[in-house]
Amino acid sequence: MHWITVVRANIRTMLRLYIALCVIPFIAGMRTQRSSGTMVDFTDPKVQGHLDALVRMAQSCVIKVRATPKDVRAYFTNSSPLSRSGQCFAACMLEQSDVINHGKVNRELLVHLASLVNGKTSRVVRKLKAVSRLCLDSIEGMSDRCQLASTYNDCLNENMIEFAFPLDIAEEAVRKMPFHLIQPNLPVEMRARDI
Repeated sequence: MHWITVVRANIRTMLRLYIALCVIPFIAGMRTQRSSGTMVDFTDPKVQGHLDALVRMAQSCVIKVRATPKDVRAYFTNSSPLSRSGQCFAACMLEQSDVINHGKVNRELLVHLASLVNGKTSRVVRKLKAVSRLCLDSIEGMSDRCQLASTYNDCLNENMIEFAFPLDIAEEAVRKMPFHLIQPNLPVEMRARDI
């Protein structure tokens, strides 16, 4: 029984680290970036491993909320979701990482995850502390889990351009989604494109 607890704890820690990748400062289209002394190298196998795990988490959320290619693309390109399933996809991603738990945002965890990659005193983390507090105001009084998560995520995206994934990585993530499992009659060539 002990090994099951250890495995579950390791999975939870890995999920949290995957979301940390969402708060890495990126410049669209570049393979590396320097920000406040932190280097992110997308060719690094460790970074690739985290990105792969983030994609697996997204695949699970696609199935769980029946997200469309538009929903996933909006999330990975930091655009506001256009549908209820897009809002719920954002909620699923944030809940799986424990950034949102039972309708409550865990700002401390979000900042901690960002600091793992960027450093505790980095400009990005200092900005995130202020922005995440501001974004809490944008969800005050909301009880709908999908709307709450989506609104909070949108607020972060609007105020933290450092969160943006390079477009090629966002499109690759969309191509890896199992849309065929929730839309079995969708032609192969349409599965990763907007429908």
